[in-house]
Order: sequence, then structure tokens, then C-alpha cells
Amino acid sequence: MMKMDCLIVGAGQAGLSLAAILTAKNINVCILERETRIGDVWRRRPDNMLLFTSRGMTQLHGLPFPGIEDGYPDKNEVADYLERYASHHNLTIHTQTEVVEVKHDKNGYSVKTKDGKVFNALCLVNATGANQLADIPVLSGQLSADIQQIGADKYQEPKQIKAGSRVAVVGDGASGRQIAKDLAATAKVTLFCGSSRPLLHNRIMGKDIFWWLSKSGLLFANYYSLVGKIMRRRNPIPCGELKNHRLAAFGIKIANRLVDIKDNNLCDLSGNQYEVDTVIWCLGYKDNTVWLTLPGAADANGFVCKNGHEEGGKTPYPGLFIVGRKWLSSRGSELMLGAYKDTSRVAKWVENYLKDHVSLK
Repeated sequence: MMKMDCLIVGAGQAGLSLAAILTAKNINVCILERETRIGDVWRRRPDNMLLFTSRGMTQLHGLPFPGIEDGYPDKNEVADYLERYASHHNLTIHTQTEVVEVKHDKNGYSVKTKDGKVFNALCLVNATGANQLADIPVLSGQLSADIQQIGADKYQEPKQIKAGSRVAVVGDGASGRQIAKDLAATAKVTLFCGSSRPLLHNRIMGKDIFWWLSKSGLLFANYYSLVGKIMRRRNPIPCGELKNHRLAAFGIKIANRLVDIKDNNLCDLSGNQYEVDTVIWCLGYKDNTVWLTLPGAADANGFVCKNGHEEGGKTPYPGLFIVGRKWLSSRGSELMLGAYKDTSRVAKWVENYLKDHVSLK
């Protein structure tokens, strides 16, 4: 049995950022990470993917991102940077350690891992991230076994799909548009689109759009502010180079919203039917809540927590906090650029909570 003041589940950008702050405060903190290496979630992302944020906008506090500041990093650069960040701050991390059960009592939190280890801590922080499980609709069950189905989190390269296949990419967010373009040269691709939303260009007047969003304050507009509400409702994404007419130029068919599946044919809202060999589900992500076994800590919508600049990250349980979620306090919450604003706030809560409770050291 291992004891510490604060236990963090998840060694992604938010977990690492928080651990670095707490370590600097001489707080006994440890991270549990289920992957073999820090950054492995990034290493499994599509091979041809580049981030939408430039290197200058893709870094955590205390360590610059290497390379040309105005260029866009690939997945391996990000994975290696996170690994380097952990080493730079000398963080205590247990990899290949998957949490399967959490209990809470007057003494704090007891966390059990898949290999039978038990960690005890006064504070527990959920830093498992914003993109955990691809959201696969119930409708997918209407497809027969001979139709290949892939979640956005499992797609890496065109070689996963037989050349010349009829591929339906369902979902026209950032992942869906990137994957559709990636497959256009080797497959017959149809992109099923949902509600219309703004598709912004990555660069405006020679600058990364996230530079403008940061400087203008829009990126950090409070969840509850008028600007925050408008941004959440409109949900713009930096895919201006992948608008429908540009995708069509690559031979990609644009379909309306998927509404039904009949005899393995995908039916859109306009009444069109499409025969497919492969379906790639790009409908967003949901929380993997199975490990957090505390009553009321999660519901049908995922982990339960408060939002906003003042209380974003607080949960129904004392000493239990969340970092790294979409719109935890602002649009920037899920980005490396915005991690510090949330993790520094939560670090203060952890520090204050520990001052009021007996240490488990």
C-alpha cells in the first residue's frame, strides 16, 4: 500500500501540468497512467495528423516546445514533448497502471489498480482527459459483421482499409474531415455531415488563429459568459482548409446527416442511401467513467463537476477534482495552451485542502 498527499489519474497534458505545480510546492504527488509510455495516446493518432495549434501555442508552463515556433507539430512531437516534460520536472509517475476502483472515507481516497496495488491519498484528481472513448451510436448495431467499423480513436492510416473500398465517415468535425481527406486517394469516401458550424482557417494575417483567440481573450472566455455561451453553441473548429467544396475537389461525396441504416445501406436526412464496405465513426468522444466507482461521481453525461473560472473542476466529493476536460472553465481548457489556467486553480484547492487535513506521509 502506497500513501501520498495527492494522487492524479492520467499523465496527459493536464495531469502533468498539475503534478509539476504541486511538486514545486513540495506536495507529495504521484500520477497513475495506464499506458506503457507517456504520450502513447498521441502516438496512436492518425499518422498524417498535424495539430491545429502551432508549436508556440502547444506547450505547457515551464518548458518551451522545440522546433520552429510558427510551425505545426505532428503527433510524435507532442508525445515526445509530454514525455520530456515529465522528466524535466522529475515527476513521480507509475505507467502501465490502470485504475479499476476508487473508494472514499474519512481518511481520504483508496485507489485500486488492475494489478492489485492500492494507493491511498487525501486528494484525488481525475486527469484522464477530454477524448477518452469514441462515441459509437446504437445505430451501429444494425450493420452486419462483414461491414468494417472503426472508431475515430482507432484510425491511424489508410492501410487499415482495403484499397477501393466504399467508406462512410460519419461526423464532420475535425477528426472526420481529416480522416476523409486522408482516405480520399485510396478509397471512395462519403462524409456524413451534421449541424452546420463555422470552419475557421488555421492562420489569419500570417498568425496562428489560436494566437488571435488568446490575445483577444476569446480562448479563455468564461464558460458562463455571453461570449462563452455563444462559442459553445456555435462550436467553431479550425478546419477552414477542409471545407466541403475543398473535400469535394478530392473526390469526396458530401452527404446529409445519417438518420438510419437499412440492409447495410446508410440513409441520410435527404433520403439518399449509400452502400458501404467500411464505416468510420467520428461523432465525438465520451468519458470513460468505469474506473471512478464513487456513487454520484459520474452520470449519463460523464463525470460530474462544476464549470467556470471560479469553480471549474470541483466535484461533489471533498478533495476530488477534475482537470483537462472540454470547457472546464473556457474553450482553452482542453488545450495545452490553456492547461495552466485550470491546473493552477486546482493546485491551490489541493494545497488548501491538505492544509486543513492530516497528511498521509
